[in-house]
Amino acid sequence: MIARWIDDKLRRMFYHVGRAVAFLPAPFILLPLIASGLLGYFGISKLAISDDLEYLFTPENNQARLDRDAMEAVDFFPTDNVAWGSTARVIIQAADGKDVLFRDDVFAEVLRFHNVLRTTNTTSGVSFDDLCIRVTDGSCVVSNALQLMIDTGSGTNLTDINLTFPYYNPNGLNYTLGLYLGNELGGVEFGPDRRTVLSSTALQFVYIISGQWSTWTDTFLQVCSEFDSDKITVNYNTYRSLNDELLALPTRVIPYLVAAVGLLVLFSVASCMMLDWVLTKPWLAFMGVLSALLAIVSSFGLVLLTGEQFSTLVAVVPFLLIGVGVDDMFVMIAAWRKCDVRLPVQERMGRAMSDAAASITITSITDCVAFAVGVISVFPSVRIFCTYAAIGVAFDYLYQITFFAAIMSLAGRRERANRHCFTCCPVLPKSQARNKNAAYRLCCAGGVSREDNPSNNQVVNKDPFLTTILYKYLAPTIVKTPSKVILFILYAGYLGVAIWGCFQVNVGLRFQSLAADDSYVVAFHNPEEAYFKDYGPKIDIVITEPVEYWTTDVQQAVLDKLKAFDESQYFYDTSETAEVWLRDYLRFLNQTGNSHAATNKTAFMQILVNQFLPQFGRQHQVTSLKFADFYENITASRFFVIPNNVKTKEREKDMMIEARSIARKGPVKMVAFATEFIFAEQVVSILPSTLQTVGIAAAAMFVVSFLFIPHCVATVFVTFALVSIDVGLVGYMALWGVQLDIVSMTSIIICIGFSVDFSAHITYAYVSSQATTPTEKLSDAFRAVGMPILQASLSTILGMVVLAFFPAYLFKAFFKTIFLVMAFGAAHGLVILPTLLTILPDCGSKPSETKVADEKNMTNIFSNGHLSSNLSTHSLSPSKMQNKPQPVNGAKRSSSLPTDLNRKLGTDNPYFTPEMRTWLKSLKEKKTGIDNPAMDGPSIEVTEL
Repeated sequence: MIARWIDDKLRRMFYHVGRAVAFLPAPFILLPLIASGLLGYFGISKLAISDDLEYLFTPENNQARLDRDAMEAVDFFPTDNVAWGSTARVIIQAADGKDVLFRDDVFAEVLRFHNVLRTTNTTSGVSFDDLCIRVTDGSCVVSNALQLMIDTGSGTNLTDINLTFPYYNPNGLNYTLGLYLGNELGGVEFGPDRRTVLSSTALQFVYIISGQWSTWTDTFLQVCSEFDSDKITVNYNTYRSLNDELLALPTRVIPYLVAAVGLLVLFSVASCMMLDWVLTKPWLAFMGVLSALLAIVSSFGLVLLTGEQFSTLVAVVPFLLIGVGVDDMFVMIAAWRKCDVRLPVQERMGRAMSDAAASITITSITDCVAFAVGVISVFPSVRIFCTYAAIGVAFDYLYQITFFAAIMSLAGRRERANRHCFTCCPVLPKSQARNKNAAYRLCCAGGVSREDNPSNNQVVNKDPFLTTILYKYLAPTIVKTPSKVILFILYAGYLGVAIWGCFQVNVGLRFQSLAADDSYVVAFHNPEEAYFKDYGPKIDIVITEPVEYWTTDVQQAVLDKLKAFDESQYFYDTSETAEVWLRDYLRFLNQTGNSHAATNKTAFMQILVNQFLPQFGRQHQVTSLKFADFYENITASRFFVIPNNVKTKEREKDMMIEARSIARKGPVKMVAFATEFIFAEQVVSILPSTLQTVGIAAAAMFVVSFLFIPHCVATVFVTFALVSIDVGLVGYMALWGVQLDIVSMTSIIICIGFSVDFSAHITYAYVSSQATTPTEKLSDAFRAVGMPILQASLSTILGMVVLAFFPAYLFKAFFKTIFLVMAFGAAHGLVILPTLLTILPDCGSKPSETKVADEKNMTNIFSNGHLSSNLSTHSLSPSKMQNKPQPVNGAKRSSSLPTDLNRKLGTDNPYFTPEMRTWLKSLKEKKTGIDNPAMDGPSIEVTEL
């Protein structure tokens, strides 16, 4: 079996690594410190946060970018200046929530705000009036609704003009729809004709300038934030606001990271404390957190040195890596505790590393593979996040088996010398401190002496209370049939709710989700979504190649496309909302008696250029047509359509797909584009990209599990648990208000690695157990990794819980998803998967007949002054190190190693490994037992673990 061979090699390798680290810990401590210092100094000095939202949060090479490039190649830019070209925008509402358009007092307050804004000077001494784009009469270009308010002067006068919506055509011109107000008036109440405006709850004004954008937007933000009125409320936004707010998040999250580190230190120390002042490990827990911090510094420094960008999402990675590092620490400490405290430090360290390192190797590989799969994502923000996370996990693993292992060996030396955990002074064990005062027994005594031997059923290595509950009570309960029935019903309920939740998922990242909850950006986008999505952005339909517009085929093709838009549920009737130059021109030719010119190139071009555009179709002259050869040919043209009700990202995506489909059909190929399409692309790509990533990662997890877990059916169970946890994550996160977006996609990738961690831990421990019954095997597994699984889930949740209080969706969503991953992962690892494993016949390896015979022969190898049956194959070979719980009746095989043990003993026995021979040879020369001068005794007990 490949898995058995790999497992054997890993155990042997880490046995030697553990001994080497314990023999010479200094280099293993100093090198990680030096590496972290150098990488941190040279790498993090290159830190620059990327603020390119289009690059980070949209798929690479998306169709919208290609369409935009095609438009710009023919010198067209988006028609909708609300989405493009607007330096700043404001949304104004009445303070009482009522009409903001026709009441004179509110009307006057709106104009007062505008006058303050346009006349306030920037730091360079210029104002909006100096920088605005002007029309032919010299006035500044402002929003249509604002211009109407300026022209009428009061709400009463505005009422008299019978304002209509979405177009206002005061002169009744035949070849123009008039002033477009669809994106400027919100919450409109209509008269009986469904066109005349009776009231408007919100106004949106757009301000466009020709230069000095940065300094003027600073002034704009200052004016808006300081404007005080009891009549109106002003929400505002600029072209760079979202970028600025996104850049501010990593800085704001630093105090939360400090709090997370503090929580994990407290939790780790509390988890590693015992009622024994020698065996307790508060400083070791602290160093475990430090090891994770070193990994964060090293990984960030290395990735930054390679030139990779740093995005806001990466600010979550430290919270993640701290949790992962602490998880590995718990596994190593649990392995250390399983080994007899009276073994020499090198031997004990070798055994602990053999036990733990193989397990954390599996989980580290699965985490790295999961993140490596995420690197192929089409979303750069996900790719960047996974790059930092994968390198961070690798560094964390490296520092755990070097830096932390070396620190643990020093703690082992302190234990072996029976020194107090805080003062490091030698103390007496409790069994020898009976004559000391109560204060000494309470605050100083601890440890194990050579007289504390298990020959009289006395357990030296005490399990933590939680571990005892798991393997003594939970394991026997799970294997009972009634318990399995109850668990099956509960699991069916969990899965049913999860599947139902999967159908409630909302897809797409909202703009305000990228900013902090208390940001003015959120305050702006909320009313924008509420009031200005009934009429969506203008969608440009562009013909980017020269075509013969004077032919009936081209004319019919354009009219057919307009008909298709009219029939679509996603667009308004083009005859009422769309300005189409060709349709207007053909109508002009018919009404002026020049219908013959519609199919004659020369006449078509002459009338178009000399009569229609200058006099009747001025709105088309600049925005709709591009000419060449001195107005003899049309190189490109466009018209626009208005979407109907695009209040959700899902509907916006469907509208975009529909627009593209219509534009590409027929003999005349067109391009459909709006600036919103750039970000709508993420909605198109997020689901297939997530499914692809999850599929590849799940397949990779299966392969890794197959290679490392010595049971093929158990590997299938691990994969099943992965899928089950993923389904639960997606379903319950939807019910918790988390959308399927960049954040949740990243969390799902994290889920893949973490869910395999828990499942792999328990499955590996179960199938590696040498027990014969399911109850015993499950007890073995719980005793080995049950408490580390609980500690890992709790520590990771604690590392992320501070993000639940961070005022931004990005970080709250990470907490919610990681919480679900940890909760479901721990439940699968400790309840669901063990239940499945106990059903599995012959799960794991049974001792072979040869091995059983060998172990039987070991009981009689030495007697009367020789080695006895206690030294099992686990004690002798690092590849066989299995720590077993003792039988229920408390029977425990043991023997004493006499002080006159023959020096040749280790070389004469063919069952001993070279390491064991070296140890046995040294026993005659060293003091046996704990190296505390206060402890003496005739012999040392070596127990089978």
